[in-house]
This record gives sequence, C-alpha cells and structure tokens, in this order.
Amino acid sequence: MTKKEIISLILLIVVVGYGAWTWINRSYSETKRDLDLLDTVVTISATSKSKDIGTQIDSVFAYIRTYEDIFDDYNPQSWVYKVNNAQGKHYPMNPDAYELLCVADSLYQLTNGAFDITIKPLYDLWGFSKINEYGTDTLSLAPPDSMLIQETLKNIGFNRIRYNKQYIEMPEGMQITFGALAKGYALDKARNYMENHKFISGIIDCTSSMTLFGLKRSQIVSIKHPRANAGMQTIGNFKIKNGSLSTSGDYQLYFEYNGQRYHHILNPFTGYPVENVYSVTVINPSATWADGLSTALFLLPPDQAIEALKYYPDSNAVIFYQENDQIVSLKTLGMKALDWRDEQ
Repeated sequence: MTKKEIISLILLIVVVGYGAWTWINRSYSETKRDLDLLDTVVTISATSKSKDIGTQIDSVFAYIRTYEDIFDDYNPQSWVYKVNNAQGKHYPMNPDAYELLCVADSLYQLTNGAFDITIKPLYDLWGFSKINEYGTDTLSLAPPDSMLIQETLKNIGFNRIRYNKQYIEMPEGMQITFGALAKGYALDKARNYMENHKFISGIIDCTSSMTLFGLKRSQIVSIKHPRANAGMQTIGNFKIKNGSLSTSGDYQLYFEYNGQRYHHILNPFTGYPVENVYSVTVINPSATWADGLSTALFLLPPDQAIEALKYYPDSNAVIFYQENDQIVSLKTLGMKALDWRDEQ
C-alpha cells in the first residue's frame, strides 16, 4: 500500500469514526409549555438523546401534576385540603408533605415566626385566593375589616401544629398552605425525574421560580421591575448555569384600594401585607429552599434578611425595597460572582 493510500485510509477512518461518534451522541431539543399547571404557566426546555423528547417532556408535566394534586389548597381530593378539613383530628401524614413541613418549620424558626404556613385563613380573608383561583376582578376587593383580621389571627401559629412521619394534628379552625414552598418542591422533584430519565439538560421555568441542570453555558436571568407599568421591563440580571432561583414580589398578586397596593405576602403578626419591600430573589441549589427563602426574607427587614441568609452559605439574594421614596437594593456578596448587572 502506497503512502498516499495509507493517508487516504486514515482519513476515511477518521471521517467514518467521527460520523459514528456524532450518530451515537446525537441529541434532540424541544421547548413545551403547559398553561394550567402549578397555578401558572410552566415552560420546559430540554435536551435528550431520544427522538421522542416531546413525549418525554409531556411525562414531566404529568409528573409535576402529581405534586400539585397533593398540595392544592382548593382541590377537595388533595392531601392539604383534607388536612384543613380534619376538624382538629389526627390525619395520616404524606411523606412529601412531611418534607415540606420540616422546611416550613426551619423557616418559621429563622424568621421568628414571620414565615408561617398557617396563614391560609388570613390569605382567604383578604380575597387573594379568589384572584389566584378564579381570576376575580380585583376592583371588587377591599381590605377586610380590622376586627375580622384580629379574629382570624387567633387561628394562626405554626407552633401549635403537631406532626411527625405518621400523622399531623392542628387545632380546629387552623389551616395550612404550602403556597410558598410547593412550586419549588415540584421543580426539585421534576428536575430529579428528568435526570433519572436521561435528559441531558433542562430548564423548568414557572415564571417566578426556575431550576436548571446540565447546561454548558450560563443563562442570563432578568428580574422584573417591581413598578413597571406594563410589559417586560427589568431591573437587573445575573448569570446562572445550574441551580434554582425564586422571586417573591408585591406585584405578583395584589389589588389596589384608594390608591394603595395590598399584596399577598402577609405579616402573620399584624394581619396586613408587608410594607416597603418590593421583591426578593434567592438563588439556591434547591428550588424548594429558593422558593421558601424568597418569601421568608420578604417578611424580614432587608438588612436582617441578608444577615439571615448567612445561615445558608450556598444561597445568594437580591432585595429591592423602598427607602426615601426610591427603589434601592441590598445584595449578598455572592451576587458579584453571578455577574450581577443593574438595569435601573
């Protein structure tokens, strides 16, 4: 065999080998959206080696719905609904609910009681469940009577719940909601499901919460301007490749009455919405903790919130709040490593 023939053979082997490698490692990407899941729009962008990636993504949506069916406050078949209507009796524990109760307990302790999942009766009194569930015209809403608020506060207090891995019991009249945790928990479970089912990478976006895995390039995530009149005006952005994030904002669920905004993040001590905080974004490896911490920190004064996050060294946060009639921010030092950019 001549030298020229040897070179040609080597080139042929290289070309065939590269083609085989490409075929073996080929992948498919797709983005799909569910408009009625977790009380929001859920978008999944994923890459897989399967041609049936669309069907794979559909299975993720179905898997997420199994958790929605556990934690939906208003579904008579859900575990939470049945617990809330147990009339003070023991009720069998759900293992997923137990995990969230433990997280809720930690956040209750972190905030000295400000993060309290027994807030549901107060939440309903304000009418936010109607906005959330039924799209009620917010012009018809008004702040509840102060005496009703004080009466409702008597049924709030996480420390009065008794629970373990077998059962949960709480006084009659108390009700719980996992609204500040369930979305993140469902995202964590869905991410694990995707990793176990051989997805190469994925982004699950629930508007206010997001989790990402397996990405080779960082994604730019923008935070909505809390006082944008309309559209997609943003106030800052950062980069993230893998992990989770959640934003709690006073613009996500609110109504206005006599020129004042009343939003859904309620102080369990006063019975009224938290004042002067606009939004809190938390980045954490876990979507559950990002979700819970974004609400928990919202309930604290901004400086105390940033200080509290030191107990979670794998977390970062940016808080926008009002000071001297201006929107200002506080950030953890780690936001610099995430290439934070102000857009004001």
